[in-house]
Amino acid sequence: MLDFLKQQTASGAFLVFLVANAAIFVASVMGCWLLGAIFHNKRLFSRWEPLEGREQLAAIGAVVLNSLVSVIGWVAWKAGYIDIRSGSFGRAIVDCTVMVLAMDLGMYFFHRIAHHPRIYRRMHAFHHRHEATNPISLFVLHPVEVIGFGALMILFLAIYPISLTGLVGYLTLNILFGTLGHSGVEPFPAWVRKVPLLKYVGTSTFHAEHHEHPAYNFGFYTLLWDKIFGTLDPEYDHRFTHISRPETPPDA
Repeated sequence: MLDFLKQQTASGAFLVFLVANAAIFVASVMGCWLLGAIFHNKRLFSRWEPLEGREQLAAIGAVVLNSLVSVIGWVAWKAGYIDIRSGSFGRAIVDCTVMVLAMDLGMYFFHRIAHHPRIYRRMHAFHHRHEATNPISLFVLHPVEVIGFGALMILFLAIYPISLTGLVGYLTLNILFGTLGHSGVEPFPAWVRKVPLLKYVGTSTFHAEHHEHPAYNFGFYTLLWDKIFGTLDPEYDHRFTHISRPETPPDA
């Protein structure tokens, strides 16, 4: 894979990344629909946010921008500023874990800055038009946010030498958590909150509450930074336990 990318021209790399990001978009949308069908009795919202033309264009724009940012990362890698290497499975687990925690911390602060009143009105409010979310909500972002997230990832990769498997693992988890967080249903069982490590995983309920209560839950993959900095929604435990029981009607 790395040898293939190294042989590409800039336009060729852009095409590769565009196809990859388009595939990710389709997979995420289909994943949301599938989760909605399987866990229809564990809905977080009574309905999905209606699809609007402006937001569909924003989602397409996010796919294109993600591809362009990927090309910038590709240029930095070819120039030697980013070190991606082969490694053992154990190294991949470590790399993926480090990247998840580091990116979660960076995104936490990036997210809190995006909620500053002046910045929020001009940028992040566009994403919060989707209070109830729908299958494309993950991609309904202001262009600055798309570029900012990509820049954060490139910065991390420029600092931390990573294995290819670890990077692919992180990217897989990234789209998985994004899809879960905007699916509008809660697939995790209530007992997750009782397991020492799993209780800090960012659930669908966790991110859905952020769309409803924007002053809370700024993390993405974990609850860790919100717990540390005091921004975890005080209703989270009750809401998660309630919605995670299949026998409990979602509107009860």
